[in-house]
Amino acid sequence: MSVNVSMIKVGPAGGQWGTDWDEKGKGEIAKIFVSDSEYKICSLQFLFVENGRFVLSDKHGSATTSKYFNTVALDFPSEFLTSISGFYGSSELTSITFVTNKHTYGPYGAMAPSSTCEEFIFQLGVDRCFGGFHGTKYSNHIESIGVYVKTLTRSMITPTNSQVRVTRRVAVKREEV
Repeated sequence: MSVNVSMIKVGPAGGQWGTDWDEKGKGEIAKIFVSDSEYKICSLQFLFVENGRFVLSDKHGSATTSKYFNTVALDFPSEFLTSISGFYGSSELTSITFVTNKHTYGPYGAMAPSSTCEEFIFQLGVDRCFGGFHGTKYSNHIESIGVYVKTLTRSMITPTNSQVRVTRRVAVKREEV
């Protein structure tokens, strides 16, 4: 069965003066590559799974690796994103944390956000509704980040035994005496 799933665009959190980047429709994610400094998220790159193949996204943000580099390796396919949170200033994403159904990864970037930073939290739930990332990059860092949320999830499209019950009724013919 082929179903065209519509998505809701959430965010972005952060500034919006830079260049847009978009990874819509890429909900199955295996790895996230984070390059950061003590003050900001410098770049993000993603390893998605598309039609059973691993596909590396473009690097969003700085073209060079900054002071710190981290690889978030998900236990694909059983591990999936349930929330993304962090802090942003007027012109940059200062920190980011990825939460899955199994672990919390991060925070990456600034460990103690300044008093001028704002917090963001994108709660995705546990029904695999993550549908991709979007945001802006500016100069040598990530300026903002947002997510796409699927309106329908696989569990809604493909019924499982626990969701569908078939009751068979057998008619019994009674004879009169």
